[in-house]
Amino acid sequence: MICLLLFGCSHVPLGSMLKLSAFDENSFLSLNPHELRSRIEVDSPLKIDVHKTNLSLKLDSSSGDLLFDYPLKLLFVKDLPAEAHWLSPIPARTQYVLALSDEAIDNFTALQARMRVEQPKRYHLTIDTGFQNGAEEQSEAVLSVSIKLSAETDYITLLDRVSIDVKEEQL
Repeated sequence: MICLLLFGCSHVPLGSMLKLSAFDENSFLSLNPHELRSRIEVDSPLKIDVHKTNLSLKLDSSSGDLLFDYPLKLLFVKDLPAEAHWLSPIPARTQYVLALSDEAIDNFTALQARMRVEQPKRYHLTIDTGFQNGAEEQSEAVLSVSIKLSAETDYITLLDRVSIDVKEEQL
């Protein structure tokens, strides 16, 4: 399973850090869970295992660390063609767009209500996924991860074409 952390990752583009710098508790409380989207792109021939993909939120609060897992459902899959760039070409890849499941939406709304009382000190947002069978034949995977916080905003890139060791990341 791959754990992709939003904060503390050296592969988060500077533009994304700037967009998220103003994100605070009020911003979180105003999120509409129906509009949250995750987008994962992985170079071909690898495919992610959608059933192992979820969004996790860890809160550091006065009552200790609270961990919440939110299963994601697949909205669509799109095969993207290879692109020629002057520095380095981008190979063909598969793009997955995911949203919170119905159960996750209910749980996320309950968390927002709890946070109005709890006053967390810090947040840790994680997107977890795994690869489909056959990934063990690959030595590495190149992927990108983005999140969309509302219908009116663009995706915020969390990881941009990061290479990971597949053998070390598989359970």
